[in-house]
Amino acid sequence: MSTKVADIPVIEPFPWHALVDYLSHRLTPQIERVDANAYVRRVGQREVTVQFDAERGRLLVSANGRVRTADITMRVTRMFDVTHESQPIAKHLSLDPALAARLKAVPGMRPLGAWSSFELCVRTIIGQQVTVAAAGTLMRRLVERCGEVTPACVLSAETTNMGMPGKRVETIRNFARAVLEERVQLDLPWPSVNAALAELPGFGPWTRAYLGIRLGRDPDAFPESDLGLIRAVNAASPAALLEQAEAWRPFRAHAATYLWAVKPAPGG
Repeated sequence: MSTKVADIPVIEPFPWHALVDYLSHRLTPQIERVDANAYVRRVGQREVTVQFDAERGRLLVSANGRVRTADITMRVTRMFDVTHESQPIAKHLSLDPALAARLKAVPGMRPLGAWSSFELCVRTIIGQQVTVAAAGTLMRRLVERCGEVTPACVLSAETTNMGMPGKRVETIRNFARAVLEERVQLDLPWPSVNAALAELPGFGPWTRAYLGIRLGRDPDAFPESDLGLIRAVNAASPAALLEQAEAWRPFRAHAATYLWAVKPAPGG
């Protein structure tokens, strides 16, 4: 039996179907899933379910047992960015034909956060220079070995022979150690987190820019070396993409999200 946890209002437009579809390819396997158009997260021995009530414009959060209501509400609110104001962003970005059709197809798309900041960082490291599908496979292997993706579990798990370069595995372990030692504090403002990550091996410009979008909520973060973005606008190079993206300031992170997540409407 499910128990109501929270009823969270959202600012519309709120493209729930597009949001959970995008998220479904970037989940933490065995811990998160998208099921019947609902987001489901394992929290200890419980499962938390998030659904969207389109008629009332609210996220309905429930659990199959007792959970910490305030913590769950905070995580859902942050993850889905329920206070996102899309109109100023859409007005500005629609001036570029490369984005206008996408904005028209899915009004209100926004960068998604994550239930766990640490999980998001680990998934981002794993995703360096591999496809989204391959990153999902590697993340599943990590979960199978760790049980939970926490700093302590990662450091105590056997992480060799996972199909990842040894240097990338060591990046994950170094990161977990830095979080445990509080050299990186993921709940601080993004500029402080970004500066701390820059001191660690394996957190280059692409990784920190991507995390700036999803973890830092920096509206202008932009990973210009991302191949998906380069191909989406047929740019000749990262430098050419960066030049084109000047017109998208101060919302380059939102432009990147649309280019990653939304295909133009037919005829758009």
